[in-house]
Amino acid sequence: MELIGTKELSMALGMDRKTVLEKAKKGGWAYMEKSGGMRFIENRLPTDVRFALAAYRSGHPATVKESVKAEQTEGRKLAGDAFLNAGDRAQETAQYRAALIYEYKESGMNVQSFCEAYNAGLISAPLHAKLGEVSKATFYNWLAAWKKLGASGVVPKYGMSRGGAGETLTDEERDLLKQFWLRNTQPSARHAWILMRENIPYSRCTYQTALRFLNSIPKVIAGYARQGAGRFENLFLPYMEQDIERYKSLEVVVSDHHCLDCVVMYRGQLTRPWITTFQDLRSGKVLGWCPTVKPSSLSIVVAYYMCCIRYGIPLAVLFDNGKDYHSKWLTGHTESAKVMLPEGIEDEQEIEFKGLFQIVGSDVRFTRTYNGKSKARQERYFRIIGEYLAKEMGTYVGSDTKTRPDDAQLMYRSINGMAQRHDIPSWEEFVERANAMIEYINDSLPCTSAYMHGKTRSEVFEENLPPEIRRADKAVLQKALLKGQMRKVGRNGVSVHGVDFWNMELVRFQRTEIRVYEDITNSERVMCCTKQGEFICYAEANYFKESGELSRDIDKLTGARKSITEWAVCGSGQVKVAPEFETMVDVALEAYRAKGSSDEIGHVDKFLDYTPEQAADKNMEKRQPKGGKNGLKSPFSADSEDIELYAQEA
Repeated sequence: MELIGTKELSMALGMDRKTVLEKAKKGGWAYMEKSGGMRFIENRLPTDVRFALAAYRSGHPATVKESVKAEQTEGRKLAGDAFLNAGDRAQETAQYRAALIYEYKESGMNVQSFCEAYNAGLISAPLHAKLGEVSKATFYNWLAAWKKLGASGVVPKYGMSRGGAGETLTDEERDLLKQFWLRNTQPSARHAWILMRENIPYSRCTYQTALRFLNSIPKVIAGYARQGAGRFENLFLPYMEQDIERYKSLEVVVSDHHCLDCVVMYRGQLTRPWITTFQDLRSGKVLGWCPTVKPSSLSIVVAYYMCCIRYGIPLAVLFDNGKDYHSKWLTGHTESAKVMLPEGIEDEQEIEFKGLFQIVGSDVRFTRTYNGKSKARQERYFRIIGEYLAKEMGTYVGSDTKTRPDDAQLMYRSINGMAQRHDIPSWEEFVERANAMIEYINDSLPCTSAYMHGKTRSEVFEENLPPEIRRADKAVLQKALLKGQMRKVGRNGVSVHGVDFWNMELVRFQRTEIRVYEDITNSERVMCCTKQGEFICYAEANYFKESGELSRDIDKLTGARKSITEWAVCGSGQVKVAPEFETMVDVALEAYRAKGSSDEIGHVDKFLDYTPEQAADKNMEKRQPKGGKNGLKSPFSADSEDIELYAQEA
């Protein structure tokens, strides 16, 4: 088996090595890797290639035909017609040059005389104003190019299109460069170029060629692949331009969480505080806020409650698609519960729990996730609160490594012999400063936006209030603050988050499911309702949990057990039964006696225990025999006198 290298094939076929490799790839030539290069198997090559190889070895190498030369240089030639691919300015210049050549042919002068007359302004002054002076050598070049290519020959160099950067690269090289460079890890161009060279050892692509090719990839494609969908959206996709002045105050309120770039001490640990805000879209005024260690649906409820109590109910609230704003508590949910139908059949029923915003009356709107342009005003406010609050706390840690102060790490540990910092503000101090700064920004800090006219946020808010404001009903808000869920009543009441809540009214609902609403303003009680939403009671937390006062705890437990027992006893004896029908035996005997009075079974009277005096009486009453209270004696237990009497009568 003889192996042929690319150099010998190149000489035999009259092609350069790059063209040979492209031809081999397209034709699927069999090869082996030897000494870091490709060696093709001779007897597996196409017939025409083997003939060319044989002719080359015989001393008659193949000549490079014009068609082959054209094929080799196709990537280096101008892509298509140069004039059509040129820009507007270049096309205009080419037209002026062509017009000047036409003037030369019409003049009948030689090149030198024509150029002298033209430069002196004697010929075609308008063209001279556009093209300026032209030397004899330049005009000769124009004439030669015009004769060969027409208008495309006189197109300026800056107007030519050469088919894009990387035109000398093969398709395989381009594909690999794109594959290695268009990644979300954002590798460098050199990184992609080296990887491509490792995969194609015979590639002659230089780094500069690869760089020009990668830079020629449209920014939209590179941005999506290298920077991710979120960054791509913010950089390249169009967005809706908001007209803030068309809104009224309280018409749309925007809410979001923000982590401040400072450190506070919370329960002995260093933490970066968060703040949840509700901001009026028209004025930019923050209507409700909640400083928190960890943002959640609870901080959203507190901020919304403050907004409604202080200023009124907003018509609509605008959120992003964060999980906190999609919680069941805020948007509502349904749960399955078992119910007993009148026919005595157990069935499942969907119980609907309305969300906080549905109860209060604010329309909920969602933007795209992590899209700052959808609520740009809120994001600008967070920059302001970071500038005037976080940077003034004394424990600013910076938003990134560039803005981080040198002594930021001293808050966590000592460095280079420097003492660790302990002057960290407490959580209570932070909350007080945050409240004061938010009020200051609302009432005293002028806004520079064009639609604010240099006024403060509070002034613009008051000026744009609608004639009618929906005021919040405190009872409705308090109910909205309750978080609903289905719970089964047990021996110690209902359990919520591992805490038992008890009330005597829950006894009649034991082992069944009810609605339980958590009260965020009071964690020591829950509101209990039926499945249909009817109020039952308020249950107290940890009613049966030991408190350390043994006698008091025993009294509570004993009292509850006694009350439940008495209620159960009273409940089971509400309807009194007839004394003659206390047992099934009594019922059977009564039915038996009724049958004995009929003529069909008159012989039963012979078993009755009675005296002769009573027998003579037509209205005799059955006396109570010794054998039982119902007047019947079993013949198997009768004494001898009864048996003899029965025999005589028979």
